[in-house]
Amino acid sequence: MRIKLDECVDVRLTRLFEDAGHDVETVFSEKLAGASDKSLYEICLKEKRTFVTQDLDFSNPFVFDPVPTKGIVILRNPSQLLNDLEGLAKEMISLLPKESPAGHLWVVAKSRIRIWPA
Repeated sequence: MRIKLDECVDVRLTRLFEDAGHDVETVFSEKLAGASDKSLYEICLKEKRTFVTQDLDFSNPFVFDPVPTKGIVILRNPSQLLNDLEGLAKEMISLLPKESPAGHLWVVAKSRIRIWPA
């Protein structure tokens, strides 16, 4: 799977996704830090990448429609601790062999993943 990590997702998570066999780019590696949400959405559409972020602005499917995308994944990490963020990323990765985020909004929280549309 092709993934783009937003600037609010610690770049150290890149290795977790790569170790699971995914093609990962980051907003930082592509010098897109500070780009508007709309620009990032359109870039992910064009590149056919699943967008992984902590930015709750992307959790509104009426603003950022997940249907035409390869998926939008929100990692809900209220603690902001790296260990907790890694746990959320691992939960996401563990679901990928069974289900694709393409066309969906996933909200990954501790011990659950909500998927819209269901």
